[in-house]
Amino acid sequence: MDTDRAPDEGTHRAGASDTTSERTAGTIALYAMFGCLGYLLASFGSILPELREERDLPRAEAALYPSAFALGLVVIGLIGPRLTERLGRYALPTALTALVGGAALLAAAGGRLGTAAGALIFGLGGAGLVQLVPAALRAAHHGDGTVQIGEANAVASAASVLSPILIGAALAHGLGWRTAFVLPPLTAAALLLLLARTSLRTPVRSKTTPADPSGTAAVGGGGGWVFWGWWGDLVLAVGVEFCMVFWAADFLGSVKGFGAGSAATLSAAFVLGMAVGRAAAGPVVRVAGRPERLLLVAAFVGIAGFAVLWTSPAPVAVAGLLLVGLGVALLYPVILGQALAAWASQPVRAAARCALASGVAIGIAPPLLGTLADLTTLRAAVLVAPALLTVLLVRCGWRLRATA
Repeated sequence: MDTDRAPDEGTHRAGASDTTSERTAGTIALYAMFGCLGYLLASFGSILPELREERDLPRAEAALYPSAFALGLVVIGLIGPRLTERLGRYALPTALTALVGGAALLAAAGGRLGTAAGALIFGLGGAGLVQLVPAALRAAHHGDGTVQIGEANAVASAASVLSPILIGAALAHGLGWRTAFVLPPLTAAALLLLLARTSLRTPVRSKTTPADPSGTAAVGGGGGWVFWGWWGDLVLAVGVEFCMVFWAADFLGSVKGFGAGSAATLSAAFVLGMAVGRAAAGPVVRVAGRPERLLLVAAFVGIAGFAVLWTSPAPVAVAGLLLVGLGVALLYPVILGQALAAWASQPVRAAARCALASGVAIGIAPPLLGTLADLTTLRAAVLVAPALLTVLLVRCGWRLRATA
């Protein structure tokens, strides 16, 4: 696979993506790995209220577990390219093993230290997948990879719809959350490692690096100002997404009055909206043409969904949560595709820096929301998420006007 192909003219536009998605065995295996990640991330949000109750934790301390996951993203964002070169073809299997192994440790550990260690290992594995899977998809397909990245995230979102439902059902029947949390992704990962060994290839940088016709690689010492602009947008988008992933179930239970099982199950409305939005990634991206225009509309839909969620009574609030998911759905894949296209000559390094963006976002936004909830109320603190969306909306409007 030629991972160092120079970007074609127009590759910084969403419309430059593939118009067809060739789903080879390797592509499907990469999608399935993202599915394991999506399942566990959504599960993490569903079990957070249970961890708080088991250990009588304030929200700020409970948010440290997502912060341990975020620390893994930051570590991989900083040393990921070097570690990938050292691991070679074992990089993807290692990341997948760390993901499910860390989740198993988190579920099995009885104390705070063991749970935090599990979250950290889980974060290292998840960060490895965040770094390697988009780079591998982009290397295997023409264009900027936005369609394939969107489809991979659609698979992750579909898996993440399933996890709150299973955990909610387990809680409603008094079975606890642990089996539903770890058994499905552990089984899927074991099958992937057994059956897809030849498909799990890691994109690596070739010995020669082509010229960057946009000239951005020379600016700012790596990736250039275009890349780092998209990197900042990625921080905002991931911050919004994980504020909802980690706190939606708690919000439905604490603010809207649902029981523990119902809140965990109905929090799936957010990831369901994301799954629907990302399943339509290909045609939506092609119709929109310009990433700025698509992101502007998506951010506006997300803010409208927050308005419904925040102001409406319990049943209608769930519909608002679904609308938030629809709005947020395409932010990450579109922004990530543009960021990778802006540093096309270094796909693994660019993906590692994007994993770092995810780590920064997850390490700051959800814990900030939890801390504010302890200081005020969760109803007030959840406004952190639409505030981040508003900043992204302004940035996209400015970029669209500047490039008109």
